Amino acid sequence: MDGDLTMTLPAFRFPQPQSVSTDYQGLRVVHAANYQFAKDGLVFFNPDLKINQGLIQNGCFVYPFSINDRARMLSIIRSKTWGKGKANKALIRTCLNVAPDLLVIGHAQFITLETLQEIRRHLPNMKIAFWYFDALWDPKRIEHIYRRLETLDAVVATSGGKWLKSLSRPHCPAGFIPNPVEPACERLRAFENERPQYDLVFFGADKGAPERRAFLERLVGALPQAKLGIFGSLGHPFAFGAEKDAILANSRMALNLNRRNDVELYSSDRIAQLTGNGLLTLTPSGAGLEQLYSTDEVAYYSDVDDLAATVMKLKANDAQARAIAERGWRKSHVDYSSFNVVRFMLDLTYRNERYRSAPWGRHVYWGAD
Repeated sequence: MDGDLTMTLPAFRFPQPQSVSTDYQGLRVVHAANYQFAKDGLVFFNPDLKINQGLIQNGCFVYPFSINDRARMLSIIRSKTWGKGKANKALIRTCLNVAPDLLVIGHAQFITLETLQEIRRHLPNMKIAFWYFDALWDPKRIEHIYRRLETLDAVVATSGGKWLKSLSRPHCPAGFIPNPVEPACERLRAFENERPQYDLVFFGADKGAPERRAFLERLVGALPQAKLGIFGSLGHPFAFGAEKDAILANSRMALNLNRRNDVELYSSDRIAQLTGNGLLTLTPSGAGLEQLYSTDEVAYYSDVDDLAATVMKLKANDAQARAIAERGWRKSHVDYSSFNVVRFMLDLTYRNERYRSAPWGRHVYWGAD
């Protein structure tokens, strides 16, 4: 999309869950995650930055440590793989210099158990919380989490059920978290657009995902009368940054198509980007997301034919589509804000019983459950 991609937003107060908390005022935090500074803002909507924002909103001072970027900086050939050893040493130095009350690590595949043990040795009163937003069902991808559980005080992840339970230990609870929404990031209200360019959009890759590709091919064939936008699949280029925002602002519906739909509560962070920007989000049934979003806040489908029929039905009734989109938008901003998601993580880490009052608070395991 060419031209000026900036958007003028009308004056509007987003629904606020509550004012900035002081419960964790003065807590000093080192947040080691993959901020992806090397991408120059193309993925400004990534969860690492939203967790960072939520920590600040909860009263913390946050020192960011961008793991992959630091590894590249410390490698002569600018390779994160070759620089990971030095990045581990840099994280140790950072914690010794900052002396945090809490170390929050996100994904952090490069950070070793030995590094965390060394930090613990110097800072025995420091707590460590771990968050994970990727799929938990691939043993190879989460092996690094199991190796480090002995050093952690809490684990939170965007999957539930048996996969999440397997990460819990008596000293380290494992809790589900929804994908967070941040008003300054998800700042669109696509449901206000009376004449969107696209009826339905999808953002995501089909490389190495033949089932996804086949699903999208069938969907395109079933919707000849709909205006579709496919970005990252079926040979179409990806869209990121402000270009992606411009597309979202000009779309009525969006597809939340995950690689698996049978893992309890799991969705990629796509669902936060879509509902948070006011699009009517279509997501498959079977993962139990009905516990997070009702049928009048997002639209559920069972297969390609059901999805196509739902799209055409809502295309013919735009008022209904916009109403569902607005309710989903409001639910995401009120219940699943960065503030609320991070407060839950802090409460679980510090054993504040308030974590139980979160809308998703019953999805916590303690190892003996």
